[in-house]
Formats: sequence, C-alpha cells, structure tokens
Amino acid sequence: MKRIFCCILIFFCTLFVFPQSASINKNLFGFNTSNTFTYFDVNDKEFLDKINFISPNILRFPGGNISNFYHVSGPAYGFKISEVDKWHSQKMPKRVRGLIKDQNRKGHNHNYINDYIRLIKEVNAKALVVANIITADTDEILTMIDRLKSEKIEIVGVELGCELSNRAFSKKIKDIDDYLILSKKFASKIRLNHPELKIAVVAAPIKKNMPSRIKNWNSELAKYDFFDAIIHHSYTKVISGVAEAGQMIFEESVEIPIEKKFSLYKEIILHELDIGFKSKINEYIEIFGDVEIWLTEWNLQMSKTTGNTMLQSLFVSHFMMELFSSSELKNITIASYHNLAGRDISGSIFKNNMDTFNIHSTFIPFTLLNEIFLNKIYEIEKVKINSDVFAYYCFDSENSLRLVFIINWSNMEIDISDSLDSLDPKFNIPENNNRETLVCAYFSNNLFDTNSDSYYINPRETLVYQQLFEFNQFDQNHSFLLKPHSISLFLY
Repeated sequence: MKRIFCCILIFFCTLFVFPQSASINKNLFGFNTSNTFTYFDVNDKEFLDKINFISPNILRFPGGNISNFYHVSGPAYGFKISEVDKWHSQKMPKRVRGLIKDQNRKGHNHNYINDYIRLIKEVNAKALVVANIITADTDEILTMIDRLKSEKIEIVGVELGCELSNRAFSKKIKDIDDYLILSKKFASKIRLNHPELKIAVVAAPIKKNMPSRIKNWNSELAKYDFFDAIIHHSYTKVISGVAEAGQMIFEESVEIPIEKKFSLYKEIILHELDIGFKSKINEYIEIFGDVEIWLTEWNLQMSKTTGNTMLQSLFVSHFMMELFSSSELKNITIASYHNLAGRDISGSIFKNNMDTFNIHSTFIPFTLLNEIFLNKIYEIEKVKINSDVFAYYCFDSENSLRLVFIINWSNMEIDISDSLDSLDPKFNIPENNNRETLVCAYFSNNLFDTNSDSYYINPRETLVYQQLFEFNQFDQNHSFLLKPHSISLFLY
C-alpha cells in the first residue's frame, strides 16, 4: 500500500497581494456526527485530541438520514424499528438494525445527545440540529433545543428533516404538499418558542430529468416564507454506477489502468469545482431568490475506490478553499462535511475498526484548513497558476498576508516562483527575505495512494516529521518546488 507523505520545513520569504473577497465565515467549517457516538467514546482522550487538531466550528446532530428516526427520550438514537420499516423503502431498516445491535453490544443505554454535548463543549463548537419531523412530535425538537441551551451551547439553526425529498421516503411523503404539512407544523412550534433560531427546509436535488414526485418541489416551496434557508447536499460523483444517499452501491467496471482512471476522476472534480457546483448553486438562487443555502452534507460520492486516497484529500482541500473564497458561493452560509467519525472508509475522517480507530487521508488536510481560523483570516484571494495548480492567499483584518494554500493536482513538481513571476510582478518573492515562513506539505506520488499511516500534525510546530524534500529544492532566492499531488501551506 502506497503512503501519502507529510512534512514540515522552514524557509524565509515574503509575498504580497491585494485581497478582494469577503470575510471568512466560521460556519463553513462544520462536520456531521452520523454514527459517531455509536463507534467512538467521547471520553477517550486520544480521540478528542485528534478532533481538537481539526477544531470543528459546527457539529451536526443526530446526523444524516438517521435523524429522521431519532428520539431524544430513548437509549442511543432512540430508534423504533417499526417506524423505520414503515417510512423507509431502501436500506435504512437494515442499517438501523445493525446500529441497534452495535449499541446493545456496547451497552449504550444513554441517549447520544449527552455525548454530543460533551463533544461540543470539548471542541468549543456550535450546534446544528436536525429535527425528526416524520416520526417524532414537535415537543421532541423543543426538548433538544432546551437541553442544548441549558448547557450554554449556541445553536446555529434547525433543519426540518434530512433528504425527505428522496424516493426512499415516498411511501409517506408522496409530494411537496406532504412535506409542507409537516415542515410548517414544526416551524410554527419552533418560531413560537425560539423565534431567534434560523430554520432550514429540504430542497429537492436539481436533476436533468426530475422525477414527477419532486418536479415542482422547489418551485412550490419557494412560494413560502416560513423558513430562513434551504438545504442542499453535495456529493461529487466521479464513478459511473448507482448511488444512494451519497454512497455508491454499484460501480461500473472500467478496464483501464488505475492511473488513467484516477486522472479522469481528477478532471471531473476540477470541472465540477470550477463550473458544475457553482452552476447548481446558481440554479437554486434563481428558484428561491437571494436565500441562505445550508450545505449540511458534502463530500465526494462515497466509494471504496476513492475513499481514503490522495484524490479525496485534494478534493476536500480544494472544495473548502472555494467555499472560503468564491463570491459565487456567498449564499452558502453553513457547511458540514460528511462525516467526522464512523465505521466507513469513504466518508468518515476517523473509522472504528474492531474497536480500534484508523485515521483517513482527509485528517491532515482538515488540520491544515483549520489554520484559516487559528490565524484569524479575514480575506482570501485565489490565483489559478495553471489548469492543475491553485493558490489561495490569506490575509488578516489588517491586510497582512498570513497564509498561502497551494493545491497541486498534477503529477509533476512545480516551481511556484517561476509560475508566480509569469503572472504578475506583485506576486514575486523578493530577494531580500526577512520573514520566517513555516511550510507544511502533504503529498503523494499517485492520486490513488491511501493513507496507510496515522499522522498527528500540528502545523505550528517547526518539527520536521520526515526529511522528504531534497536540499536542492531551495535555491539561493528561496524558490520552492511543489511536490506532485500536494497540498502546501505557507504560514507567515
């Protein structure tokens, strides 16, 4: 199994650029906690230390589709299997039975809202709550809100259900009218008791051939004003096959070399990040107007093929930096990566494997992205060096350059000093260098390489974890060669 490498070095340089974009929204750095509390102990110091390296600003609870069957009064997630059988027509009944079995095996008799509160307090995060509007009564969401408030936890908002426009719920939610009855009922109760809380509703995914059941879902929903935001889930699909709830359940076999296969995946991702995703967001704005959009689940379409690879690491880094910097995505006010910790390879940052946990390839990128908040970044300027290399210049409130993120999707080393020189003189690295700069780089020889080692990394430390750069990569003017398939962070 190939390794993805991480290293830290020191050199001296100064860069100058003039920022143009808006201030950074901390609520974009959120994480879903689906299944987290079944498979991880929030009293485990080692686990908490790992999460603190990332320092989530928002934690979402109870999670994804399991939220639609959560009850605050029962053990664990408070599941009632008869409700799942009645409402869901795909794999959820089997999944819930598996969760109940694991919860019983672990002796989890407490409700997971207690673990959620413990974790939120540990990392000093805010709460994003998903209401069960199909199998719970309105008092349950009020109980959740009251409990969180009693613990002095800030709630950024409440989602009225999760993915209820999906076909899996069509047994009971036959069209938008059924959803409106439920969502308006819960919104009214929340507004009455907690008028300050923002409320989001489930928007239907926009597709080329919209099923008749949801064809007018968004246009009808847009006629109402009982909500503050719409919910969109984004799982970038790169593999041909059948997907369900963000996960590939069947992948078409393609008889081409793995290098070429992952190169094709890369091209799909770059097109999606440049055009496809932004176009989709614009379509929602055209329907709903200048509305807040909550991206409460996002990731690559989950697959064992691409999960825990350098491809996924580059994707999450690039996706987040676009959220932070692009004016075209300014309507996205909350974002939550799926998923923080669970039992899967392709979604979760941390995986429980036979009561031990593995760290996946997305861990180090998120620790590096956390530097945006540690350094109190206020504005970010994006520069496209070439079709595969993207630089993001990050400034504090006084317009001082604090960080530079550079993402290299190519399979070649890139001399960024030459690339920057060719763009604009204001990006040149001066010969008279007088500022110490910490350089963190996370890279791999191949896009399909997996993270076979567990790394803890604090980008603020000057420790060299592995001497992987050659000395001759630094010339007398302190130019720098980007590694292939790399995420590089310069801290000033």
